[in-house]
Amino acid sequence: MIGESRIAEIAKALAHPARVQMLRLLADGERCGCEFAPILQIDPSVVSRYLAVLSRAGLVVSRRDGVRVMWRLIDFRILDILQQVEDLAAAREGAR
Repeated sequence: MIGESRIAEIAKALAHPARVQMLRLLADGERCGCEFAPILQIDPSVVSRYLAVLSRAGLVVSRRDGVRVMWRLIDFRILDILQQVEDLAAAREGAR
């Protein structure tokens, strides 16, 4: 069984809207890290930090392609989890 600290690490990685959006962008396939800054309208240094958080959580992995760093999801089940959390949030909104 996985430890609570590992679950908390993944939850922490999902605790910022931009990181969630990055995961959703990767649902379409591999992307260069350089693509995130203009899409998310955040500084490239912030993109690097966010990708590092996602990587430490075991959600994304990178590879070099010349000077570019390409990122992809490690496991697409994270998208199912995001959908479940979104459904839960929507249900809570409806209950108010």
